[in-house]
Amino acid sequence: MKSTTLILTFLFALGGCSDGIIETPQNYVDDVEPVVIEDDDVIEEVDPSTVYPFPNNSCVECQWYFCPPLDSVWQKQVCVDRCEDPPVILYEGTCEEYLECDPQQYLVDQVDCVTEDGYPGTQNKVCNKGKIQYTECVTDCQEESCNYIDDDCDGQTDEGQLNECGQCGVVPAEECNNIDDNCDGAIDEDLTQVCSTECGTGYEMCVSGSWVSCTAPQPNQEICDGLDNDCDGKIDEDLECVCTIQDVGVLFPCQDDPLICGEGYKTCECKDPSCIEFTMSQCFAPCHWFPNPNEICDPTIGEALESEKCNNFDDNCNQLVDEDLSAACYTGPEGTVMTGVCLPGEVICQEGVWGNYDQNEQFVPFYCAGEVVPQEEICNGLDDDCDGIADWGEEMKETDVLFIVDWSGSMDDEITAVMTALNQFAQYYSDEEVIKWAFMRGPVTNPPDFDFERLELQQNLTGFTDYLNSLANMDSSSFTMQTSMEMILDAVYIAVHNITTTLPKLISDFSWIGVNSPGLNVVESLPELQNFKINWRPNADRIIIVFTDEKPQTYLHPPLDLQEAVTAVSGTPQLKLYTFTKSNVKVKWEALSIAGNGEWFLLTSSPTEMYANLMEILSDICKGGADEN
Repeated sequence: MKSTTLILTFLFALGGCSDGIIETPQNYVDDVEPVVIEDDDVIEEVDPSTVYPFPNNSCVECQWYFCPPLDSVWQKQVCVDRCEDPPVILYEGTCEEYLECDPQQYLVDQVDCVTEDGYPGTQNKVCNKGKIQYTECVTDCQEESCNYIDDDCDGQTDEGQLNECGQCGVVPAEECNNIDDNCDGAIDEDLTQVCSTECGTGYEMCVSGSWVSCTAPQPNQEICDGLDNDCDGKIDEDLECVCTIQDVGVLFPCQDDPLICGEGYKTCECKDPSCIEFTMSQCFAPCHWFPNPNEICDPTIGEALESEKCNNFDDNCNQLVDEDLSAACYTGPEGTVMTGVCLPGEVICQEGVWGNYDQNEQFVPFYCAGEVVPQEEICNGLDDDCDGIADWGEEMKETDVLFIVDWSGSMDDEITAVMTALNQFAQYYSDEEVIKWAFMRGPVTNPPDFDFERLELQQNLTGFTDYLNSLANMDSSSFTMQTSMEMILDAVYIAVHNITTTLPKLISDFSWIGVNSPGLNVVESLPELQNFKINWRPNADRIIIVFTDEKPQTYLHPPLDLQEAVTAVSGTPQLKLYTFTKSNVKVKWEALSIAGNGEWFLLTSSPTEMYANLMEILSDICKGGADEN
């Protein structure tokens, strides 16, 4: 057999026997230049059985190289004698399926499977260091929604979805029918409506299915007093208003018919020459009683008064009635106005009645709009009960509050209640510089890139004004909620990673799953993961409040498990973690809340209930806030 010398020149430096080992599998066969033949002889292949694996030959090194076109799964082995200069190829194998999968592609496929409970489902086929593995089998049942169908295949229908009345949809509004329409245990509660009489309008309330106690002024029997007592537009009609002989000729101020504005006079007159019977004259302008031959007198135009009165009459003769009349009012206990939060309100005059317009733009007699009366004292830095002492004399501590909100499509029914409650809650504490606010949401997407779902720090910790402006400018269109990859567990871990004393894994150890996986919705964050930090203040108490309708999920790689999150949360000083979720996912979220010295609450679509729970959460701020771990 003729000897043939094959010379292999690599793009990287390959020296003599002392050179470094060639790294794999980043080597490519295409990087090898064509073999050089020193003579015209035909190349004679080396018998692998005689040269492979080259026992006891320290000069021979065998490596696996990618096969064209750069396929990391298919590789072939090449053995070279590194002691030759240039190196000589001793053996070149055929392409083999060296790895089960491409280690650079984590998600390979989604396949059908059957859960331990016997339900059909799907699981991810993933590539872990070149080996095929399968994730947990997840049922194909959809997320439970209120449609009278067992969507999640757990044998229960609409669990955690029905309203207080055991029905789908919005809780019915209470009606005046002696029935508990909204299923809150009370009947016809807080029901009022506008009522009216000939003399004006007012409010009436519902009691046992009937409208009663109308506050509108009631017509009275007409009496001889120059007033329209029965509210029929006539004064002292069909009455003989008797006066005495002593009143004859005496002028009494009046604003009666036929006078149309200003002030006039009327007097007592004799009905017969002998002056045995008496009557009151009509109300006329002063010029009627004191004529001036140089002036034309209109007896219906009285003397214009300097200011308008609330009497349904044109007192100043400007052809307007009760215009621009307002007055301060206060219905709280004596001595409380201008103390603490208590402030006077305002009433305006309409058709001779003091009152104001309610939120439905209806005029309500005697309604004092805008007043603030004593309320129950709560911990907010204010004197709510107007006794001159704020927060029972306690001092508020610096507190950082972070809201983490699930922004996925399944939260559509609850998101309005959550945002309404958050705004009400934050505004209640708006005057406190010691409280800072932050808002995180996810997953969020923006058209037209619906393949991108991200965790978003909408606002880092800041004062109330900046926080409120940030939420007002936030894109809350339905497009942003067309998402399904709820990375809320990841969000909690990320939120505390820079302040916890027990961090199982560094953020630098993670990346977002799917970033390099074609065909999978890309998960990312804003800011990017390695720079995602909450600017917690060093000595402040920390409160994290989470809203989600899903079980804890992770979209980090490698996956974050619940225990790692529990460890990080439990090691975070001065923290209280509260979670609002559906009852069917309570167990794991409650465990995380307990680890964070907090509490679990039911997620509902009622803004009132959500707000009440938020107020309960911060009720201990004045009492020392979050306990240090």
